[in-house]
Amino acid sequence: MRNDPDAGIAALAASVARGSVVAAAGCGKTEQIARAVQITKGRRLILTHTHAGVDVLRSRLKMHKVPSDKFRIDTIAGWCLRYAASFPMRSGLSCDAPKDEEWNAVYKATAKLIKCGAVKGVLVSSYSGVFVDEYQDCTGLQHQVIKAIAVHLPVCIFGDPLQAIFDFKGQKPVDWDADVFPVFSKAGEMITPWRWRKTENKTGNDDLADWLAEVRCTLEQGGAIDLTKRPGCVSWKQLPEDPRFRQGKIVGVCKSVMGKAKDARLVVIGDPVKISARSALAQQLAAAGFSNIEPLGCKQLYSFAKKIEAATGHARLELVLDFISACMTQVEKPAFMNAMKSRQDGKKLGTAKFGDLVKIGIAVAEGTMDKSVLELMQGFHAREATRLFRREMFFAMRSALQAKSTRQYDTLTDALWDVQNRIRHTGRSIGKRSIGSTLLVKGLEFEHVVIIYADNMSRKDWYVALTRATTSVTILSPSECFSPGA
Repeated sequence: MRNDPDAGIAALAASVARGSVVAAAGCGKTEQIARAVQITKGRRLILTHTHAGVDVLRSRLKMHKVPSDKFRIDTIAGWCLRYAASFPMRSGLSCDAPKDEEWNAVYKATAKLIKCGAVKGVLVSSYSGVFVDEYQDCTGLQHQVIKAIAVHLPVCIFGDPLQAIFDFKGQKPVDWDADVFPVFSKAGEMITPWRWRKTENKTGNDDLADWLAEVRCTLEQGGAIDLTKRPGCVSWKQLPEDPRFRQGKIVGVCKSVMGKAKDARLVVIGDPVKISARSALAQQLAAAGFSNIEPLGCKQLYSFAKKIEAATGHARLELVLDFISACMTQVEKPAFMNAMKSRQDGKKLGTAKFGDLVKIGIAVAEGTMDKSVLELMQGFHAREATRLFRREMFFAMRSALQAKSTRQYDTLTDALWDVQNRIRHTGRSIGKRSIGSTLLVKGLEFEHVVIIYADNMSRKDWYVALTRATTSVTILSPSECFSPGA
């Protein structure tokens, strides 16, 4: 069925024994989940993937004044860990603080626990049914858990196959045709993009809504994106074939859109794989206030942490300066090193430019205290000439150094993991001028979006990228008509 706000999706979700609702981007999925909880009998368990998702759902339920005893919201990971760890003999789980691939053992243990029937009484007495949000982001192991729950409780899942862009370190997301629909048959479909529709309470952008609906149909059928038929809110700029001229064109377009956007939020979506290309663009746009959006498990950040902690003396200083240079402009590492050498030789070269930073740099090179590293980072950040273009990476390292010195972590990487884990729980703050990938901006909204064409962008990447904007989309591509990858 196709829905409008009152077409019965909420009632359907609340009554279905085992089914799925396919929800295109911006079609009011969160609203329908909240309404379904509101009209349902008993207490519903609502599962999603991120703590940010938990917060969004909880806010919507609060807005509808749904009593807290009618629902429990949790991440799939958190709920599974709690159940499996509560019954270790039955589940076989031996790890109570999993990291990375260790989560696979948690999902296997939870599925085993539920399938053996040991917690059936707990489930049916605790919940009248389950809603699972963003199901396209489930792994195969998470799917096994939800299937096991569905044996004992009514389960309705919500998701969109066209937004399945996560890569779980080799594990592919669930296949809807092969894995999902045979278990949770399609009960409803939400395809009207209400996020962009004009209503009594908002101006809206009907042109973008209509165009996105057409693009979705085309992408679902494996067709090409044809920008010759774009509305006025969608712009196209030709991306030069010659790599020598590409970066200049991209920087120019970004600055132009930034001028039109004024104080509104703007994101640039670049290559989904090459973080170095995105950070290089952020560096060139740092003076305009742009910053790179980092993955929470940023490999470069952890690599720096391990190397800095393992190094001593001059090598340690070099690594700290390399990290600072990777995060901000105008560090002038060679000039700073010359100033240090001059100071150690009893001279004053570079003192006017770097001031007390030279003394702190010497302390880093001659000692092992994290406090000196922290002071050097903060000192460079405070300089008027520098501009952060990798804010999240810089502040995560700063927080980890602070945490290690005050909370007695064994290693800097342990402190860093805890810092980033807290960010997962509290949510991250995205700047008004950001550069990221489709994976990093998924679920977020911006008034203006610039999308840079890349050969490795799939049709799913394109759909996610195009649906991040509410006001305007600017696309940089070699031609006005192109076929995304599968």
